[in-house]
Amino acid sequence: MICAKCGEPKAHRSHSRGVLDWFYKRFQMIPYRCRACKARFYTYRSGATSGLRTSEERKIIELRRRLKWKNSKKVVAVYSVAAVIAAAILFYVVTRPPE
Repeated sequence: MICAKCGEPKAHRSHSRGVLDWFYKRFQMIPYRCRACKARFYTYRSGATSGLRTSEERKIIELRRRLKWKNSKKVVAVYSVAAVIAAAILFYVVTRPPE
């Protein structure tokens, strides 16, 4: 992560503490601290387009998004098939002639 104050690529995730961190967390912002100048700043968790991200971090974020989307598509497909099977069973039970 690139520091917002000094521009050095030495920023790292900082521990969350206090009410301000809790407030920012609600807006998907996480704290970072620079090892060079000790400045503390916040940035969006998934901000791949942020100017504070290095090119490697942007690539990692995009890869994670693609994998998450791929997994989401699989989950939707499985639930869809399960819903169709459940509907077919329910249709069979309801339309079956009484014995």
